Amino acid sequence: MAGATICAARQVASLTALFRVTHPGIVSEAYMALKNDLVQAAPKVLCWYGVPVLLTEAQRFNLLLHDLYLHTATGGDIDNFQQLNGRTTAYVYSFDHYAPMLRAHSESMQVSAAKKLAGFINSFCSHNSVVVTRTLSPKVEDVFHQADVSFLQKDLTYEKPFFHFIRTHAMPLFHKYERPDRNYIRVVPKEVNEFRVFVKNLGRPTDSTMTAKLVNLSLNGLSLKMQDSKYRNLDLREAVQVTLRSPKMAIHITCGFVTRINTETDEIAVNFNLNDKSFIEHRDAVQLQRLVLMTLEQGARLELGKKTESVMPELLGAQSNARGGA
Repeated sequence: MAGATICAARQVASLTALFRVTHPGIVSEAYMALKNDLVQAAPKVLCWYGVPVLLTEAQRFNLLLHDLYLHTATGGDIDNFQQLNGRTTAYVYSFDHYAPMLRAHSESMQVSAAKKLAGFINSFCSHNSVVVTRTLSPKVEDVFHQADVSFLQKDLTYEKPFFHFIRTHAMPLFHKYERPDRNYIRVVPKEVNEFRVFVKNLGRPTDSTMTAKLVNLSLNGLSLKMQDSKYRNLDLREAVQVTLRSPKMAIHITCGFVTRINTETDEIAVNFNLNDKSFIEHRDAVQLQRLVLMTLEQGARLELGKKTESVMPELLGAQSNARGGA
């Protein structure tokens, strides 16, 4: 009982803030391109082909807290970029990564590659795309300017200019006034049915442990489908302890607060603060972050894996020929 009182007293301010984002109805999802069985509510999606910096998991998760998922795109993703296109999606293309071998041959080949890339971008996403390069060729620059595609010479191989670029050039690509900034997402891990969930009411320590199934996860909470009627003794804002176990991992949430109870579906929502050790220990927070990030990436790959007609076969062939002649 004392532990529950201390936990509740220390986190009352956090609870108030977290409660505001518990109900998905306050956020419009009409313009989300990334939405499928794995991702129920997505942040802004920045597809970057040729990310010049190797980001840590913590840095990627910090971007999520600022309503941005950075998707590291591969060559196989480009043809299907339009699958993720929407008002909360933007694209960055590294021309150095896009045509690395062409640079060693001739400027005419670079110009040809630039024309194909500009044509591809203009086919669906010129308004929310930018091309970056470290070394500037006036003729290549002219191709993108003539095509009305944003083009920037910038060395982004260091973290400081990289994150400055995201703030000053990437973020303005989004239709930011069409949806409020938020740090609320909902994902459903592929392994959702493998998790066994145990819930303990901290306000009534003598009550038996309740069992549940995981419904979805967010950056600061989770939804559970309770497996018996004992959860009906819970009250809103009551402190609970939650443990998730699967064959691959175990995540222990020391203290969370009940922010939603739906007796029709037998579901409850529990919110917590990943940055506060009185809610969740660092090791468990890292595991939960990793699970959210992995599920977002799998959801993006699921969309990009949908079959569409290739729009750049000539360019890919040109790159292959260039490699063969190197």
